[in-house]
Amino acid sequence: MVAYGQFLNTVINFLIVAFVIFLVVRVANKLHKPAAAPAPTTKDCPYCCSAIPIPAKRCAHCTSQL
Repeated sequence: MVAYGQFLNTVINFLIVAFVIFLVVRVANKLHKPAAAPAPTTKDCPYCCSAIPIPAKRCAHCTSQL
């Protein structure tokens, strides 16, 4: 004979525990702040529009003074 009551009880208990774990993970993710964007390390040359390091005095591509 199949124990329908015990099977149904096990399924309901599993669904309750899974839902509670889902809620706990969801709240934990909301508490975790995203990482801040890193500061830029390059800038664009105003003459040739290529990326160059911020402390550069001359563009490496078009050799213009910045």
